[in-house]
Amino acid sequence: MRIEDLSQEVKDKVKQLLDNAPADQKAEAIMQSIEMIDEAMHADLIKQVVAEAERASRDADYKRQLGLRNLSQKEKKFYENFKDIKQAFTANQIDIIPTEIIDRTLDDVKKASPILKLVNMAPANVKKWIVASHSGAAVWGPLTDAIKGELSAEVTALNIDLHKLTAYLVIPKSIRELSMEFVDRYFMAILSEAMQDGLVKGYLDGDGKTGPIGIFRQIGTVESAGTNKAKTVLTTVTKFSPKGLAPVRKTLTNDGKRVVDKLYLICNPSDEAEYVDPCMYGEALTGGYVNKSFIDIEKIVDANCPKGKAAFTIAGYYTMGTAGVRVDEYDQTKAIEDADLIVAKCHANGRAVDDNVAVVFDVTKLEEYVLPVNQVTVPKQA
Repeated sequence: MRIEDLSQEVKDKVKQLLDNAPADQKAEAIMQSIEMIDEAMHADLIKQVVAEAERASRDADYKRQLGLRNLSQKEKKFYENFKDIKQAFTANQIDIIPTEIIDRTLDDVKKASPILKLVNMAPANVKKWIVASHSGAAVWGPLTDAIKGELSAEVTALNIDLHKLTAYLVIPKSIRELSMEFVDRYFMAILSEAMQDGLVKGYLDGDGKTGPIGIFRQIGTVESAGTNKAKTVLTTVTKFSPKGLAPVRKTLTNDGKRVVDKLYLICNPSDEAEYVDPCMYGEALTGGYVNKSFIDIEKIVDANCPKGKAAFTIAGYYTMGTAGVRVDEYDQTKAIEDADLIVAKCHANGRAVDDNVAVVFDVTKLEEYVLPVNQVTVPKQA
């Protein structure tokens, strides 16, 4: 659930709490507001995890069915700190989230996010990762011949610890009091949710200065402000026909160096309804609507994609990684009774192999598919 999807009742309570708080109690009111919002957003998850823990405590078969993870010693030590966050996390004592948790969380994020399944995730315990686009040839010849095949690669080191992604997490006491396996279950769920939106935004339109280089940006061109320049938006993509998509497919092949047999179309939900579906689907002669695309096109609809712009892209040519994820108590405000706010900060980065991995186009130029009509003239008999 997003904050904008909260009920009006919760929004009104938060507004009233902040409006009525005296100046010397504003900090505590902010903390209470965060708790109220978070518990409303995760109410179902909190109830689910607490109920699962209660049932698992008396039903061994059910506990096995949950598939709880076997925690390493580092993970157990990390979650042990949640028993008393005020002692475990202070401004002077920051703990590192074990890499096992990050790697598994990123696996969960990829499975849950249609967009991030297109991304290669670097392991969490590395600070540099190789990004390469390779091409080459193998040459047949006699055994005594010198090696004639030359393999070349454009190799770039991706500095994963370059930018910082911050997520705010609330751990209710009702969760912290559970056994470690269920604290892990809840923590990974909310960490995955918090990271997913940030990683998607970075993948799509990260500016390269404060975050990754998104596929809507050019890799090698930087503006005076230090941000990567936005890609040119094509206005010539109007149909999903072989001729209409020829320039897109040619670009994605990177001048014929890679085979493109499937396209991923990323668009805003509003544009999907107004432009993409009318272009992609047409009436069938037998009734109903069918996909009229000649090539496999998978739509990925996401609110993080700006309205009016869409992108065709391919899978497996964008690398993203995180390193050194740290958590500490949010010590700018007073602690509250029923929940504690912690901050997860990780260094992360990402970029595509080359600029041809994605083609950005003006989605409003798409034309509605019209069923071709063939007129047959039958000559009259004399």
